[in-house]
Amino acid sequence: MLLCELAFAADPRFGELPGGSVSTSEMHGVAAEICRDHLFDPQAAKVTLPAGYRLILAEEAASANPALEALLRSNPRQSSYALGTLCVLSVAAFVVDNTVVHSSRPMPMAFWWASAEGPRHADMRGKAAWIQLGSWYPSNAQHRSAILRTDPMAEFVDLDLRSSEPNVWKLRLALPGETVSAEIRSSGQRAGSNAAEPGYMSVPMSGAGAGYFSVFTYFGHVHRSAQGNWQATGSGIFNDALAIPGESSVFGTAFQEGWASRSGLYRLAPP
Repeated sequence: MLLCELAFAADPRFGELPGGSVSTSEMHGVAAEICRDHLFDPQAAKVTLPAGYRLILAEEAASANPALEALLRSNPRQSSYALGTLCVLSVAAFVVDNTVVHSSRPMPMAFWWASAEGPRHADMRGKAAWIQLGSWYPSNAQHRSAILRTDPMAEFVDLDLRSSEPNVWKLRLALPGETVSAEIRSSGQRAGSNAAEPGYMSVPMSGAGAGYFSVFTYFGHVHRSAQGNWQATGSGIFNDALAIPGESSVFGTAFQEGWASRSGLYRLAPP
């Protein structure tokens, strides 16, 4: 395990993070990152944002997205909805503060982000175009205190993502009141990212984590085409999002693999 920790710490492909982080973490061996954009009702989500932040509404984003503009013409009530993305990952190794939290069979994780804008902290790096609304880890995850130290929004739920056969992935995310499931088929050639590496992005948190933000540095993203059959049962944000007529023709499934990231958790304001 010590050799594993040293190998992560020495990887020169990561960019440098700002000093003064509350915690740092790394992900390696990402076999799949599967994301699904959607519209959601921010009032129903009861989102608590950091001071000065706001969600970008669908009607604002539609000016640069003809497909979204057409969807809103058919569903005008959703003009005041926000733009979200739900991502589920399969990670081979997860390290928090130089301690290996997980390094055996692939571990699923999930996060829910929304398009947002607000004041930029001096320690932010790269784009800061999203805010974290939720994050989930499997209920049988070990070292919960370490996970919560690097992700104060972490919740532990029934979560699974696995490859049932080559190029086919099945996911399940059970939340209070609703369960999201999907079958994803990836296809085509793998294409590396054209973006400069290492990359950077910054993501403020909300709710219980509204006083924090994360800075990510990353490399190695590989993209593949994918088709996803998404469903949500019960009653909740994602069930409502997937039930909007015609939304699946606007929001497809994104599939990435192969990347690694290092992140630091920072305070938005002095303690």
